[in-house]
Amino acid sequence: MSRAPATKSGTYMALFRAIETSKPEEERLFNDPFAAAFLSKYHRTLLAGCTLPFIRKILSAYIQLRWPGTHTAAVARTKLIDDMIIKAVREDGINQVVILSATFDTRAHRLNIGMPVNFVEVDHPSLQYFKKQKLHEILHSPAKFVDYIKLDMNTQRLADVFSSVMLHNGIKTLFLWEGLTTNMEAREAESIFKFIGSFPPGTQVIFTYADKAVLEKPHAFRGFSRVNRTLRRAGENWDYGLHPTDITAFMHNRNMKVLYDGGADKYREEYFKEKSRNMKGYEYFRVVKSELK
Repeated sequence: MSRAPATKSGTYMALFRAIETSKPEEERLFNDPFAAAFLSKYHRTLLAGCTLPFIRKILSAYIQLRWPGTHTAAVARTKLIDDMIIKAVREDGINQVVILSATFDTRAHRLNIGMPVNFVEVDHPSLQYFKKQKLHEILHSPAKFVDYIKLDMNTQRLADVFSSVMLHNGIKTLFLWEGLTTNMEAREAESIFKFIGSFPPGTQVIFTYADKAVLEKPHAFRGFSRVNRTLRRAGENWDYGLHPTDITAFMHNRNMKVLYDGGADKYREEYFKEKSRNMKGYEYFRVVKSELK
């Protein structure tokens, strides 16, 4: 979660989701009709051209050249987490999804889960205000009710702002945190994991992290220097990572067991199949799903 409303990475994610949505229904991995609302006029102009397949391919090729792997990894990762949430609700009894540092996440409005589930979004107050304004412009009334929790990490902790109503018996929670990538977030992670540890067994956590090797040897990973340079200019540079071989112990020390851990090469193959063999870059960005013991 941000101490200030940094939105660059959230905007890129919205752009990637919007590009995927511009594909024909039989080709796209998911549909996000809300993503374009968060884009600038420049990005919306680019997106308008994506209704033409050759324009969409040119834009995708440009993104791959500029920031290798980011687009295809973001799309596959979005679909992976969508499926994880849907499975958790339908099969594991999850009935509350808490999205930390939600930025422009639209899962509360676009996922067709088919079962009752309450979405809670936690983020900086000014970013939430902007997001709600944009959603109101296209929805006028919410597609689904969302509990918005304002959190300014300069002065507050997650435990301080979380309503006791969201903790009562009968609620089984999944936490989603896309972005454990900075030392600031790592410092906050301990208090967040401690708070999550106060929930009942079976509580689930999905989070993303960077393989620490990419910070130790950045030039060994295709395109990382360019990606990190772009984020650094936006004040969102990565300076924290974890070694995948340490994840089981990392979660065990927080009383959790690992259910899934994989990088972009793994989740791209799951959704793009044979096409994934030609998708390179961003393998260092990983997804973990774990469960409280």
